Amino acid sequence: METRNNWEMPAEYPGQFYSVEAQRGREFVLRLPHDSDPVVAIGNFAKEKNIRFGKVHAAYMGAFRPAKFLVWTPDTSNPENWHHEETMEIQNLNMLLACAGQIGIKKNYEGQEESFVALHFVTGGAWDVPTIGGHLVEGTKVAGVMAFYVTEILGIDVLLPSSGEVAKQGDYPENWYQEIK
Repeated sequence: METRNNWEMPAEYPGQFYSVEAQRGREFVLRLPHDSDPVVAIGNFAKEKNIRFGKVHAAYMGAFRPAKFLVWTPDTSNPENWHHEETMEIQNLNMLLACAGQIGIKKNYEGQEESFVALHFVTGGAWDVPTIGGHLVEGTKVAGVMAFYVTEILGIDVLLPSSGEVAKQGDYPENWYQEIK
């Protein structure tokens, strides 16, 4: 029988939570020009600046053309799979309404650490584009200009799931953190 960490278990009561204390590190403002890909550009930035953990917030929001992202959809082969995602793409120009995310660490197929960028967004307001949101993936392009604040997070390290499974390419693992000194 698999033993799971406390943070991997369902809540025992509605107000349950876990927390770790972290500190702010360096702070940056990134400018992403027309046709740049936010996932790729912020990922390259994190590697260049050696940022293991960080928070990302949109400061000046332009638009996407296209917006390529993951959305939760029913898994018709396994109704118990609540985390099934499929890629959706909107080609029309759509105004970014909100965008935030994180820079983190996952293990790749070889079991080596690699950084990843997870960005969630809300967009809409263009021709035939309802207000929608999801998890941005590579292939999204900036239309106009965008700026992001990036705050490095220090004093934590990743705790991977007790299963020891490594993330598949593109997966963003459910993990937690531990405080380090």
